[in-house]
Amino acid sequence: MEIVFGDYSLGIRKADVSYIFAYNLGGLDSLNKGGKEFFYRVPSLAFWRATTDNDRGNGFSRRSCMWMGADLFFNVDDFSAVIDGKELKQGDLRAPGNNSLLDSPLRHAEDASVTFFLSTCTSPSAKVCVKYSVSGKSDGIRVDYTYTGCEGLPEFPLCGMRFILPFRTESFDWDGLSGETYPDRMDGGEKGTWHSDGIPECPYVMAQDYGMHMNTESLTVKSTDGRYLTVESLPDSAFNFSLLAWTPQEIEAAYHPIDLPLKRRSYLTIAAGVRGVGGIDSWGSDVSPQYRLDASGEYKTVFILK
Repeated sequence: MEIVFGDYSLGIRKADVSYIFAYNLGGLDSLNKGGKEFFYRVPSLAFWRATTDNDRGNGFSRRSCMWMGADLFFNVDDFSAVIDGKELKQGDLRAPGNNSLLDSPLRHAEDASVTFFLSTCTSPSAKVCVKYSVSGKSDGIRVDYTYTGCEGLPEFPLCGMRFILPFRTESFDWDGLSGETYPDRMDGGEKGTWHSDGIPECPYVMAQDYGMHMNTESLTVKSTDGRYLTVESLPDSAFNFSLLAWTPQEIEAAYHPIDLPLKRRSYLTIAAGVRGVGGIDSWGSDVSPQYRLDASGEYKTVFILK
């Protein structure tokens, strides 16, 4: 693999795949395969889903609204890299410290990882660590996500990462549970391989969150121009995902689905934790305690992007 040490970024090139990590933006700024770009922006921290009917009924969104802001903004506290076992701190990677790396043997490596240490724009603030790992011996890029909370934060609706894909989705296939599943809506899901033509429209009269898929082993997204992005789980480590045509904020702003903007991009959320949808006695009671997400806890997920 070829490693490129820039003043504000680190690049990795392997065959026809390249990755660019932006230090100031706190993540993977570019994933390019075969000359085609797969990211519209650096992945964001995901903490919000659009308000559901049950959220409205029990006031959850009002109690937890600070997470909608945290879904849009986050702080980059620190970053580091490990190239073939050598640890490089922030001062080593940014100018002028990176001058010593321009002719370094590390420019050609077998293994490389970049770790970003982030914090939420909440009061108090929680910590998030995202580690990206690339190996010359295997395909794809591994992503390790860890959220570490603290006391004093309200419950959140989900916890994970959101990838903005610069294309509309023609279809997607996944190995896991059928249909739409949430932590308290999994018993009806049948394990298997499933296909969806495009991203389903919001099926509710009131615009709200939909389309979560729990306990997924793999996902392949096909764009309208023939690009493929695959997400794979590690053994004994299934992931949860939703793939929508709008951001949670766009859905939040729409009264009915007809009010949603035209489809332009695709928003893939990989969630380490997901809140249930409730509905115990119509729409009004809170979600059962075992299906809530305590923001003081720790949430992890790991997956591979190809």
